Order: sequence, then C-alpha cells, then structure tokens
Amino acid sequence: MLPIINIFGHEIATYGLIIFIGIFVGSTVAVMYYSKFQNVLKEDIIFAIIFGVLGMGIGGKILYLITCIPFLVENYANLNFSETILQLFKGGFVFYGGLIGGILGIYIYAKQFKIDFKKLILIIIPVVPLVHAFGRIGCFFAGCCYGIEYHGIGNITFHNTIFAPNNIPLFPVQIVEAISNLIIFVILMITYKKYQGTQKTVTLYCILYSILRFILEFLRGDAARGVILNLSTSQWISIFLFIVAICINIYYSKKRRLEKSIK
Repeated sequence: MLPIINIFGHEIATYGLIIFIGIFVGSTVAVMYYSKFQNVLKEDIIFAIIFGVLGMGIGGKILYLITCIPFLVENYANLNFSETILQLFKGGFVFYGGLIGGILGIYIYAKQFKIDFKKLILIIIPVVPLVHAFGRIGCFFAGCCYGIEYHGIGNITFHNTIFAPNNIPLFPVQIVEAISNLIIFVILMITYKKYQGTQKTVTLYCILYSILRFILEFLRGDAARGVILNLSTSQWISIFLFIVAICINIYYSKKRRLEKSIK
C-alpha cells in the first residue's frame, strides 16, 4: 500500500516507522500507567523494554530463518547462496519468536541488575498487544503477512509490493489482527486491577492471543511461515501456548485453594 514514506526528502520504510511509533506508545503506557501497580523504577522499565526490543528483533529473525529451512533444503540446488542469504536477512520476522526473544531480553536485564522479573513482565506484557497492533498496521502498509485471496466485503488489493501478490483481492488479515490486538489490549487494561500481582494477566494474554492467532493463520496467504502436518509453525506454537497457560492457571488455582484450606 505504502511501503516507503518520504519525510523531509528522506525515504523511510513505513513498516519500521510504525513499529517505532508502536514501541514508543506501548512504552509510554507501561511507564505511565502499569508502573503504578508494581514497585519498579521507571528507569528500569525503560531499560528492560530496550533489552526486550533487542531480544524481540533477534528472536523474531531466528524463528523466521528456522521456518525457511524446509524451503532452503528443497530448493538448495537452484539457489544463489549470497543472494539468498541477503534476501533472508532482508525478510520478515515471526511474532512468536519475537515474543520469546523479548521475554528473554527482559529476563537478562532483570537477572543482571537484580530486579524482580515477574514485576517487569506484569508491567510490559499488557502493552504487547498494543505494540503488536501497530506492527500489523505496518505489515499492511508494507504488504507482508498478507491474507488469502478473497473477493468479499472489505477485500484489499496491493499494486506495488514485493511481498504480496499484486492486483489480486486479498483478505485484510493484517487489519483484522490489528483490531483484535487492540481489543485484547483493552481487555487486559480493564482486568489488570483485578489480576495485578498474579500470573493471570500473562496467562489471559497467552490464551486470548493463541486462540486469535490459531484462527487467523487459516486466513493468511503468505507461504513463508512453515507448515507441519497441515498446520503452520505459529499454529503449533499457539496450541502449545494455550495448553501451558491453562495448566499454569489450574496449578495456581489449586495452590491457592490448598493455601486457603490450610489457613
């Protein structure tokens, strides 16, 4: 749609600009709102977010490269090595890899400077869907992470992108995911006071997003996502994440009931 934007005579990738705006907005919400519920210095939240963003970039790229392995193996004989490597590193990121990498980045910061990792996560995780919503809007402008061919109401057609098929009506999966992430963000904000200090904020996010992502993967049209037994890499991760989140909730519920019975 608009992969490049011209600002004061300089060409800037729209995707990168929107991601930067999303990180800034999400960080502001974390520092100005969620920090009030946890005893963590605002400076530590900012630095933890920086570590998280670095981890997000590394993790997202690593999982993207992993999903490309089957294609590389299948087409090894026909590939130009140097050109392929360049295209891979120019290529996209996988959100789940970014989420894992981001959490590891925050953990490293917490461990290094002896800060409560759980409190940092309870501050930062609730703004992840907000930042992610901006990211999907960036995907829409770049034309990546596009939807399946679709001729119904609300279809979109790209005309000048190197990612999506041009001049073919597609399902607006990026916009749907952006709106859905915003809804998840609002739900987390509304329930945060009730769940503050517990794992439920994190597990609620994991449950809601894993369900959303599993469904939306059926509406994705891009092939660079990895497929195992007719499900994409992200769908398998969604299943795993959903099960883990449910198990954690069950475990803590039983633990709280046991503690109450002892009292």
